[in-house]
Amino acid sequence: MKIINFHEHVADDLIERNKRLGISVSVLLSVGAEDEARGIRLSEEHPGSFIPFAWLGDLKDIPKDISRFENLVKKGKVRGIKFQPLIQHFFPEEKHLYPIYELCQRLSLPILFHCGIVTFYSEFGIPHIERYGCPVFGIDEIAYEFPELPIVIAHMGGNYHYEALAVAEKHSNIYLDTAYLAFFCTRFLPIIKPIELIKRAVEFVGPERVLFGWEGTDPSNILKSDLPKAVKKKILWHNAATLLSIDDRDFVS
Repeated sequence: MKIINFHEHVADDLIERNKRLGISVSVLLSVGAEDEARGIRLSEEHPGSFIPFAWLGDLKDIPKDISRFENLVKKGKVRGIKFQPLIQHFFPEEKHLYPIYELCQRLSLPILFHCGIVTFYSEFGIPHIERYGCPVFGIDEIAYEFPELPIVIAHMGGNYHYEALAVAEKHSNIYLDTAYLAFFCTRFLPIIKPIELIKRAVEFVGPERVLFGWEGTDPSNILKSDLPKAVKKKILWHNAATLLSIDDRDFVS
């Protein structure tokens, strides 16, 4: 079964790891301008294997950010936006961000928000401020304002899994990815396995809005589970293919 990984970052072993895991396409989520450039370069070197998302920096000059992003989209360089509130230090419902959402809704491009408290102290010299780690309530608000905007909550909400599940359950334009679940699951009490969170999302949100994402969540969690084959296909490639406008005929089981 072919696999689209909706949550990946550029790494030296990425191509080798994708071959080992059977991943055909990876969405590259940029964190930092250099990361974005590396992702675009990798996608150009390996056409069809990587889909970069844009990084908008500190979000202080939104008109400039929109202009640069729109230019990248027109050139076919990126196909969505990754937000990392922990270091961008914002909440999704801030009104000055609405023009970004309006543009992405008009272009049918997905946006993804990191969600969850992690143990990184800082990135790029910027501290991880954990009060920004739960953007779910702001996502709830923008899902009302932009009902046609595809929104992905990363890590199934992380340690805010309940909140993410409830918000995704009521908004048909919200998706959950499975990345980094092992990190969060080992910190829950009682300890829970990643596949249990995935099954819970399938039950309450529906199999059409669960996206496979790596960061330690091995696809075998899904492939070896007792989920129906049709559900596995949706999670592992069909849902992502639909969001990213990838021809499903490229993914024959």
